Amino acid sequence: MKSKLSQFTTFFKKKRVYIPTIIILAFVGWSLFGGSGSTSEELYTVQSSTFVQEVGVTGKVIPSKDVDMAFETSGRVSRVNVKVGDMVKQGQVLASVGSGDQYATVLQRQARVDSEVAKLAEVQRGSRAEDITIATTELDGARITYEQNLQALVDQIKDSYAKVDDGVRAKADQLFKNPRTVYPEVVAFDNYNLRLSVNDQRLRVGEMLAAWQKTIATLSTDAYSVTYLSEARNNLSTARNFFNDLSEGVSSLTAGDALPQTTVDKYKSDISAARSAISTSISALSTAEQAYKASQNAYTRAQDQLALKKAGSTIEQINSQAALVKSAQADLQSAQALLGRTNITAPFDGLVTKVDTKEGEIASVNTNVIGMISASSYEIESFISESDIAKVRIDQPARVTLDAYGKDIVFMAKTVQVDPAETLHDGVSTYKTKLQFTEADERIRSGMTANIIIQTAEKPSAVVIPQKALFLEAGEKMVTIDQGGKRVNRKVETGGINANGDIEVISGIAIGEKVVVKK
Repeated sequence: MKSKLSQFTTFFKKKRVYIPTIIILAFVGWSLFGGSGSTSEELYTVQSSTFVQEVGVTGKVIPSKDVDMAFETSGRVSRVNVKVGDMVKQGQVLASVGSGDQYATVLQRQARVDSEVAKLAEVQRGSRAEDITIATTELDGARITYEQNLQALVDQIKDSYAKVDDGVRAKADQLFKNPRTVYPEVVAFDNYNLRLSVNDQRLRVGEMLAAWQKTIATLSTDAYSVTYLSEARNNLSTARNFFNDLSEGVSSLTAGDALPQTTVDKYKSDISAARSAISTSISALSTAEQAYKASQNAYTRAQDQLALKKAGSTIEQINSQAALVKSAQADLQSAQALLGRTNITAPFDGLVTKVDTKEGEIASVNTNVIGMISASSYEIESFISESDIAKVRIDQPARVTLDAYGKDIVFMAKTVQVDPAETLHDGVSTYKTKLQFTEADERIRSGMTANIIIQTAEKPSAVVIPQKALFLEAGEKMVTIDQGGKRVNRKVETGGINANGDIEVISGIAIGEKVVVKK
């Protein structure tokens, strides 16, 4: 054998045979060494059978529900009712923070609901004679209060005029020459512009007082209107500005031969007193106005209430009171929701997996402190390669074995979720897929390794051959057909592959033909 190979090598070296000759040499070498043995093969008769296309993957058992929970409101933790490993029921309170304020609010809102419900029942029932008598008495009281507050407002408007008139004529005019003429002249102020402004203001204030005096003469409780109140507010504002400027001027005065210290002090004292009186009038007028408006509204409501009692309940009134009941109920529900936020409750039946808080601690909002998983329902999380993911759809059946129990124990499952976006898993593009066990089984535990066979397609009458019968020729899938001892290569078109390694042939082979399968 070595002699033959040496002869070939020497021959090619001498002849300087290039690449084509080297290929021939390789073929001859294969004939001498590899070709001396025979390749094991068998003939497979093509037949129609049910073809089940499957995808095999691995995954991990996870709980179908897995949640970390936090307090929705801050506070001191008052109770922790569970520990890791406890089984809990949906709605069970797991931990709480102090809720005294929220509980009190719930009681208040509940009381309002009860009150509004009682009023609705009363409106629906209609008025009694006693109700009309009570409403009449309330109306009389509201009317008296309204009349008293109206008189007080009228008196305050008149008093405001008196305070301004006294301040101007008794206290401000002593600073002026000819104060009640068209050419008033204030005593010398250091600021020239201020002197001009004050002179002009004195003229305007005099005109204002003259006009105000006329309206005051017509003011009474019977003739009152908001015009009187508006005029009083504007006049008080004008007087306040006037006395503010006078105060600025007298503060700059200094005693001298023409202006003794006693005179300067009197100016300052009188102007200060006038300013204080006007400020008091402004405040008193505002208070009187508010009291008047409040009593006026109360009087109007009392009139309406009596009219309502006498007329009886209408559909609109009943609906209005029903709306108040709904509003009160909504407020109660809001308060109950706030109270509920002081508790962490179990969202489903399950197992406590984490407790990171204890009684007495200050809880922070949205910091996860308790974890849970569902105890009776599990899923399998798997990552399927991009070459297989096109075959996988929702609700496809699957057989699952768990490493913990071996290959002989099979659990049934189905696909429930296929992520549309890729996930890099160990540096490879995959698509996260979830399967759900079709039946609960106490042997299933979170974290177990699962071996999954997903049935992606089933054809009852398909042409199926072993995958080993295929080979490539010029990039085409080919098989070798045995025709009575004569071998013929034929191009085929294939479909999917099942878990046994068989492949579906779509075209190129007829049922009954024999294909060569190499072992």
